[in-house]
Amino acid sequence: MVHIVLVRHGESSANAAGILAGRTPGVSLTPAGEQQIRGLAEIFPFRTVTEVRCSTVQRCRETAALLLTGITAPGVREAPEFAEVDYGTWSGRRLAELKELPEWQRVARSPSSMEFPGGESLRDAAARAVTGVDAFVADLRARQVPDAGAGDAGGAGGTRVPVGVVVAHGDIIKAVLAAALDMPLDAFQRIAVAPGSLSVVTYPETGYPTVTAMSVTASGRTGEAGAVGGGR
Repeated sequence: MVHIVLVRHGESSANAAGILAGRTPGVSLTPAGEQQIRGLAEIFPFRTVTEVRCSTVQRCRETAALLLTGITAPGVREAPEFAEVDYGTWSGRRLAELKELPEWQRVARSPSSMEFPGGESLRDAAARAVTGVDAFVADLRARQVPDAGAGDAGGAGGTRVPVGVVVAHGDIIKAVLAAALDMPLDAFQRIAVAPGSLSVVTYPETGYPTVTAMSVTASGRTGEAGAVGGGR
């Protein structure tokens, strides 16, 4: 089996301002967001991980760097497949303004049909994220080797269970969780993923993946229902 820990970046300056950042450059973690990730590192379910992959967006790179202060990993690999949804011309606009648009109801009720003007569709974003996790799982599974000192990621027979960490964004993580739960994309808004949270999916050799944790934060904070990405 393989464990994948999905980490949403900590609160960003755009989250705090109620802005849909998308891939806008220069959006960094707030001090509160940095503290969220330090706290998350303290409660992380695996002290040693096989590999960390993260979105190419600044707030995720900052999150990954902070996370490595509390866990042991060989480094961070940037992975474009986990980048934020390209919200096109919606990027940089206030969420309160966007919620007044007729298209917002498509995002909320039929996200699989939504293509952001000048950007990408939610279906395409979800597909690249799920495909990226599947490829990550296959890569980690190929590296699985017997280890008598398996430690906190140990499996039966002294086999070290590979642990992969994906540092990404709310809608990206929600798409991966929905796929693991065998939910259609049009139902993925039923999932909320808080900033600075972790979710865990275990992928067995055969059978279905199991979601063993969802939107866990150090402070006990939850996501927000009906919010893009799962809230702020």
